[in-house]
Amino acid sequence: MSDVVTQEKSDDPLAQARQFLEDGLFEECLSHLKPYWLTKPDDASATRMFGTLMTESGRSELARKLKALADLMEAKEPDLSEEGKQAFTYALFEAGFSLIDVREHELALMLLNKCLAESPEDPTVNYEIAFSLMSLGRFEEAIKHFKCTAQDKEDFDTVLNLLVCYTLTRKIAEAKPLLETLAQLAQDEEEQRELSHRKTVLTRLESLAKKTTLSTRDWLYILYGGVLLQDDSYQDGKPKPDEKPKTAEKPKPDDHKEIAAMLLIAKGFLEGLRIEYEAIEYYNTTARPLARVLAELMEVPCNSYMGPDRPDRALLLLTWAPEIIGPHGAFVEHLQTRSIFAYGLNWDEPLPVAPEICGKLAHMAPVPWVETTKEHSEDKIFQSILDRARTLESDPDILRRIQEAVQYYESKQPLLVLNNDGVFPSRPEYTAEIFPA
Repeated sequence: MSDVVTQEKSDDPLAQARQFLEDGLFEECLSHLKPYWLTKPDDASATRMFGTLMTESGRSELARKLKALADLMEAKEPDLSEEGKQAFTYALFEAGFSLIDVREHELALMLLNKCLAESPEDPTVNYEIAFSLMSLGRFEEAIKHFKCTAQDKEDFDTVLNLLVCYTLTRKIAEAKPLLETLAQLAQDEEEQRELSHRKTVLTRLESLAKKTTLSTRDWLYILYGGVLLQDDSYQDGKPKPDEKPKTAEKPKPDDHKEIAAMLLIAKGFLEGLRIEYEAIEYYNTTARPLARVLAELMEVPCNSYMGPDRPDRALLLLTWAPEIIGPHGAFVEHLQTRSIFAYGLNWDEPLPVAPEICGKLAHMAPVPWVETTKEHSEDKIFQSILDRARTLESDPDILRRIQEAVQYYESKQPLLVLNNDGVFPSRPEYTAEIFPA
């Protein structure tokens, strides 16, 4: 009998989540607890456990709100007075709002929708629901709730997010009037900069209005003025727009060849657009082998990042764009002396700065080497990639991909951020909206 009970317990996702929590395996706990709670939003035990998990994760304020909500759920004698109902709705909202801060938008929606049932016209609840829906890529649904909020009060953030949703659903006619409204609401320098950015985004979108389907390359250009060297047709295992990848990429047997091909395309693309650099920089030692190869191919010096005041014109190479998070303030200003090339950019991780050139979009995967102080090890990696690049320089497929990239971006140069610091004095923020309709 005890064996049967044990088996039943082991099959209980809440019991499994609790065991993982006790063992300090927080990611595993979350992977079991979250789907369970989504199916049982009124389960006080799940609510309380999520609060405990947040405590262990250093999110004490969210934990406090979740535990307060669990207390109300578990009350033996619930307060059914009007004040009691309002207190419960407020607790739901506070917990849901705080879940947005940790990017748990599905859970936030679960709680906020319960608030909406009590106050369907509440502008604050509608705004937070709309924001979570937008963050989940559910733009059509978000529009309805942002419009509800705007009916009560037109503020900059509401109008901006409504404009973004119309843009991402390609509703140009609906988006255009909002630019005028946004212009009237913009007050400080940051809002004026956002207004200017949104005007440019809409201009880029209009230029591609005749295309029935927009590719990932199209959207990266529209939203960020960025260059994507590896377009959809060359992405191994690219997810569909409604099916984002759940796991990181796995290293491939011949990553050095793939890297060599990408660096050759970067070189050929820059030559095709007649953009020259006097040096290649690397931001950290992980990117150094890439930078050394690209510098060798372009026949320019290679050195480490030399700070924001570098006098000559350099291309800063990152292995993965999130490396820029730490010192991002130094890269917001778009100076003529430096462009940013990220070998990889994540599908769905927002970043404070978008690189001008991106090799490929993917979930972050480790490069096929690790940081090392052994010079001979790095030399071996460098030589391996360079040798592959030399054998691919006349490869018809590489030449075709270079030509295709040049042809795509040549006419778009006036609206590219690359090599255009006079028009775009600041690099845009990367909000990871790369799966629009």
